[in-house]
Amino acid sequence: MLQTLMGYTAELAGLVLSGGAAVLLVILPLVGKLTNKYPAKYLVAVGWLGISMAMFVSTRATDLQMSFSACAILRIYQNLPIAFVFIPITLAAYVGLPAEKSNSAAGLVNFMRNMGGSVGTSIVATVVARRSQFHQSILAQHTRSPRFMGAANGMALHLNHAGIGYHDAHKSAIAGLTRMIQAQAAVLSYIDLYWILAVATAVMFVLSFWLKKNKPGEGGRVPVH
Repeated sequence: MLQTLMGYTAELAGLVLSGGAAVLLVILPLVGKLTNKYPAKYLVAVGWLGISMAMFVSTRATDLQMSFSACAILRIYQNLPIAFVFIPITLAAYVGLPAEKSNSAAGLVNFMRNMGGSVGTSIVATVVARRSQFHQSILAQHTRSPRFMGAANGMALHLNHAGIGYHDAHKSAIAGLTRMIQAQAAVLSYIDLYWILAVATAVMFVLSFWLKKNKPGEGGRVPVH
């Protein structure tokens, strides 16, 4: 979104994402210590609730006029609760398992994590593409309105005064407004995606309480691959 819609370079987009990653690296060890004090299921619930809230905030804050600092802060807010999900959910996966089955459980957990990541990425990409097409079809209905034609004529007149022939200026104006419609449709598709993720993670928050409760500090050694 940052590069294709907001014109960010790869470096600037990376800087936006790096803030969230840096915060995550700081929070992960702290969450690891919390697992010795609180049951994993409660930490997982806090994580899912935080992600749901972050997705809801994203639906309100996302637009094409966002500043660099606003994008970076929003990314930090989105990444912060993830630490409360990854470590405790790995711990919860081993609750009640005999020590001799821990290696098999580790393989299964990693397999499901990789599969979930791949399927999730595909779903996200599909949702963004299809919702973008939907919103573009809705916005395109307004291209016959007097306001749209007035904007196109005004832009064409401005280009004509800059030295471009009126016919070419009119075509350039229509093309520019079309790109604006496509960009707005894409942003709306991301907002729809945030709504879906907000609801899905809220459901996961409720399901977190169904996890088997462990005794903090008594989980023994957990193999992590």
